[in-house]
Amino acid sequence: MVDFPQLAGRIPQESTCLVPVDLFKQTRMPSLPRLAIGTIQEDADSQAVLIALLDMLRRNGIQTQCFAAQASLSGQWASQAITGLPARYLDSWIMSRELCRDLLLRSMTGADLAAVIGRFEVRPDEHLAGGNLNTLCKWLDLPRLAVVDVALIDRRGLPKRPNVDAVFLDHVPHRRTLDGMITDIETLWGLPVVGALENTESARNRIASLAPGSSIPKDLCEQLVAGSGVHWRPDLFARLVGGAAALSVDSPCEIHDLPAWKPTIAVAYDEAFFGYFPSALDQLELLGAQVVDFSPLYDENLPPGTEIVYLGCGRPESFAHALAENHCMKSALRSHVAHGGRIYGEVGGAAYLSQAIEYPDGETQRMCGILPAVARFQTGNPAPEPMEVVVAQDNWLAPQGSRLRGYRSGRWRFEAPGCRLDAPHDSCCRPDLIGCRCVVGSLIHLHFAAFPEILQSFFRRPLVSSSLVDPWQIAS
Repeated sequence: MVDFPQLAGRIPQESTCLVPVDLFKQTRMPSLPRLAIGTIQEDADSQAVLIALLDMLRRNGIQTQCFAAQASLSGQWASQAITGLPARYLDSWIMSRELCRDLLLRSMTGADLAAVIGRFEVRPDEHLAGGNLNTLCKWLDLPRLAVVDVALIDRRGLPKRPNVDAVFLDHVPHRRTLDGMITDIETLWGLPVVGALENTESARNRIASLAPGSSIPKDLCEQLVAGSGVHWRPDLFARLVGGAAALSVDSPCEIHDLPAWKPTIAVAYDEAFFGYFPSALDQLELLGAQVVDFSPLYDENLPPGTEIVYLGCGRPESFAHALAENHCMKSALRSHVAHGGRIYGEVGGAAYLSQAIEYPDGETQRMCGILPAVARFQTGNPAPEPMEVVVAQDNWLAPQGSRLRGYRSGRWRFEAPGCRLDAPHDSCCRPDLIGCRCVVGSLIHLHFAAFPEILQSFFRRPLVSSSLVDPWQIAS
């Protein structure tokens, strides 16, 4: 039987590195240690295994940069609490092969290992909507590590052998049963088992109760690791991630002509607004924009010189009363629009720009009143839905006829008569894009790095600079 050293999340200070650090300290080009980590069973979740693995690597001096396999901001992420690096996003549905390779390589500054997280397609007839981890594995030449939930095997039986390179077992009920499970997997599938994680129900339940899109706190990650039995074979893991071929970009996305006009972009960032794609903000700064942050919760004014306001998603429904009471900030945003300033609000940011937030019980909170719409909050945890919208009216972000792909949040719905910007695309005809020429609100997460035309729109001088603008009048 295989002897797995039981680390239980605690490595003595005097112990040596279990993973050869030199393997990961190579130059980013032409070699880059990397892997894909994905589930192969319905209802399975790789989050606990990812937390344990990232913690193990960190304790051994390995810095990991995590990437989601879909550009949706609705998932829960623990990577930043453990590694200090925010999760980044790749997506085969909205991005090209070259852009995915370019973004991965550009994002690896200060990191030793790249990990792309998602779900593998197992059956030939299976097709997961949106970004596809299997496709990213081909594009990026990623070794594949499958997370196999033992509890689901007990109920449904061992699934068909997946097209992966190694296995990490999750939900192992007892240490004494582990050897038999390893033997079964390695015999029936012919795949190495590089690690296993025992049951950690209390911490898992707390993680599952967190709000969608929120980061998993560091103390909760530590609780999961401390209460777990973590088993792994570092030699097999090192062989797995170190065996990938050199990764390069045939046509790197380099910037040759910087825009002449370089705006100041105020990005909302506090407990209520925090959902952004890091690579999109990087691209704005690379093109010459000055990106500054502000807080709709605590600040009274926008940063000096603000020309564009960017309100990302987050949890404004949890801070609606405080947002409603900050009349100075609401007035500052209305004044910004009245004097020709531009705003983009995404999901929760769009709800903040609306007339009011309405809860399922009928309670309402007054918001900025910039958009003639009511944002209705939906309970539960609906999965994000891949969506392509066609822009039906010109606006500052995208011209009429543009096709935009992203992931629709199911946590909000707009009631917005007269200010719809997208063409109807489903039977219920709910708008996903609302606003006017100078203010745009979206229920779809848009990764700007995948849309050069949107990035360019940030660097076009405004058509209106001094005359007062009434967004309600324009929308009607």
